Amino acid sequence: MAGCVPYPVYKTLQPASTATVRDEQGRPVADAAVTLVSSAYPYGREKSRETQLTLPDGVAAFAARREWRTEVLALHGWEEYFWNWCVQKEGFATYRTRYGAAADFPTDVNVVLRAGESQPCAAGLSADQPGSPR
Repeated sequence: MAGCVPYPVYKTLQPASTATVRDEQGRPVADAAVTLVSSAYPYGREKSRETQLTLPDGVAAFAARREWRTEVLALHGWEEYFWNWCVQKEGFATYRTRYGAAADFPTDVNVVLRAGESQPCAAGLSADQPGSPR
């Protein structure tokens, strides 16, 4: 069991982030459901999600969530968080991302919704599972 010594770590469970949603003509889209999905490796499972409706200016903002945790370095590594966006509004094609690393995640994203069929942001999907958003 060498190397299995617990150590404290201050984890970012959700970064402070903002999504600005506009239509194809550049107009702000109000009341779009913007979902910030938090997942974590080593298994790529969804840990949590938070949904905000965009304001009249098309902006949805999310506060950072962090906490102290105790971790143990194991064969599979440590718990590493990553995040994805899902934006849904009736009359528009659902916008989804598929980032697999925290370094790839844009904390200030501009989303252009295109006319099309809206689908719900399915719960439980992650970057490693079949049927994941693309």
